[in-house]
Amino acid sequence: MTKELEKSEFKKSYPYIFSFFYLVQGLYNGLQAIVLPIYLITVVDQIDLALILIILAIGTIPWALKFLIGMINDKYAFSEKLGRRKPWILIFGIWGGVWFIISGLVLPQLIGQETATLIMYVALFALLWNIGWAVADTALDGLILDVTPKEDLGKVQGYTWSCNLIGSTAIGIMIGALVLMFNLFTFFFVLEGILMFIACILPFYVKESEIPEEVHIWRDFKEIMTQGKNWKLFISSILDHVPYAMVGLAFGLLIIIYWPTPLVDVEVTSISLAAQSLNLFIIFAVIGAISGVGVIIGCNVTAKITDKNRRKGVYFAHILYVPFVISCVFISTVFFGGLVGIILAIMMTILLGVGEGALSTSYQAIRGDMAKQYPELNSTYFALVISCVNGGHTLGYAIGALLLMVFATMFTEFWIIFFLIMLIMAGFQMASFLIFITINPKEYEFSHHIDKG
Repeated sequence: MTKELEKSEFKKSYPYIFSFFYLVQGLYNGLQAIVLPIYLITVVDQIDLALILIILAIGTIPWALKFLIGMINDKYAFSEKLGRRKPWILIFGIWGGVWFIISGLVLPQLIGQETATLIMYVALFALLWNIGWAVADTALDGLILDVTPKEDLGKVQGYTWSCNLIGSTAIGIMIGALVLMFNLFTFFFVLEGILMFIACILPFYVKESEIPEEVHIWRDFKEIMTQGKNWKLFISSILDHVPYAMVGLAFGLLIIIYWPTPLVDVEVTSISLAAQSLNLFIIFAVIGAISGVGVIIGCNVTAKITDKNRRKGVYFAHILYVPFVISCVFISTVFFGGLVGIILAIMMTILLGVGEGALSTSYQAIRGDMAKQYPELNSTYFALVISCVNGGHTLGYAIGALLLMVFATMFTEFWIIFFLIMLIMAGFQMASFLIFITINPKEYEFSHHIDKG
């Protein structure tokens, strides 16, 4: 059995080491989600949106296999001296960093080549980057669960989620702007490679917990998959993340459509993107950055609550998020009109982020608590939960696309469509909550709160 570090052994520097890793990972998310589409749109004449989505989908393949990566990481340790997690972080940090540097040097040289050649190289590099990050991320998740005391888990999750979002939105937007203005594509990809090296070296300063003498992969995996409490958490995690992607997308469309001065031509339905379509990427990136401010607030406020009482953290998050999802449609009737409308849009976008950050932090701490019940397979367990989270995102996009198509044939006003989508998404969120509260608090709550109950 592994042994969690004692409180006195958990150094104050550890959360900052973990947070820096996720800040750099967030920067990579921004490069992939913002800078890479900008690069393709500017160098390829009339690129099809489907091609961009295919490239991003190829990049997600390693993340779909995250639970298998977790099993390998839980089972195989390189040596007692190096530890169970840190070698995996370092090796695949070097792997990813090298490919970031190579791609930063190679891709600009491919400008002017046939579109098929360029797309092939971009898709290949995206896969190679994501292999590095997926393995290193899974191993670091395991390291965090191994060494972080229960009373600090909410704080660590709050810090790491905040840093990831800062990197993927605010910093990603700034980098995107600099790439456009000064053609700094190579510089930022090489920089990401160097930062990835550093982020994956720093965890070597973290003292690992004891390595299990023997890891019973299939025995413990069977136990995980046959326990009802785990399936409740898995299903709750899927339903919890269905709304995230669609709520943000629908809210962004609401802003674009009802802004007094149209931000883009909303009558254009073509999926073929030219350079002028960059406005749409930039608008959504700015909305994401504003929402990111709220996420940072939500993560850190909820972390303080969650590290004292897990259940209260979840209740607090739902009180913030669900009313927003249902009520924000009413604001669309008076949505944008001069300065008041702009202030209102910013406030609502920040509030959306606060709710998402609160939900993420509160649930992540509980997922970590339940993963700790399987110390030999905690990385595998946590990876399974994150696979459910990612599945919820994918399901949310699919359901959202279906709802948009159906409601578009029934209504001409987007705010009505928006309201109905928000109502359905709130239903998913409440279903997640109702399943979660059936899990016995003894599985995740602090013992002194259980004793009082």
